[in-house]
Amino acid sequence: MHKYIITYTTIALFLVGCSSKSNFYQLQPRLSNVKKSNIKKDKIIAVEDVKVAKYLDKPQVITRINDTQVELHELDRWAGDIDTNIQRVITKNLSSKLRSYSVLAKPIQEPIDEIYTLYVSIDRFDGDSNGSVVLNGHWSLVDTQNQSLIKGKKFNYTTHIKTPDIVEIVNAQSKLLDKLSSDIASSI
Repeated sequence: MHKYIITYTTIALFLVGCSSKSNFYQLQPRLSNVKKSNIKKDKIIAVEDVKVAKYLDKPQVITRINDTQVELHELDRWAGDIDTNIQRVITKNLSSKLRSYSVLAKPIQEPIDEIYTLYVSIDRFDGDSNGSVVLNGHWSLVDTQNQSLIKGKKFNYTTHIKTPDIVEIVNAQSKLLDKLSSDIASSI
């Protein structure tokens, strides 16, 4: 009898653990409300794979507890790789902001020669329980044909949200990527 109680208890605990449902999130571009134009886009910017700090390169959404401690949310996960998601958002944001350029994410499938390559490296990209959401790192734009740096800049953005839950943090992160994209576009 004791053996059956342990077996049923084990099965019940297993089923309770399996009932937890994961939530999946994607960062979203903030597309400008610009009409399509017939401008010939002979200038091409290729957005290179985004480099993220190792602590961010996880399937879980990460929040900051304090300056030295982060929390991985096991049930709150990115729907895909965070670096690829960031690259996609920056590419779409820049495409809507730089109407005279073709902005494409690498690797590019078509046999074209990009004129410029944009490199983005992210050192911090998280939110905390106080409502602060932070994005910092650096970017550089390189003339691919001449292998020369056109412009590079460090960035550090912070925004505050009223409700520091995961949905609001992810929305704020999308807005911070739009701010980054706007700053990059205004520098080109």
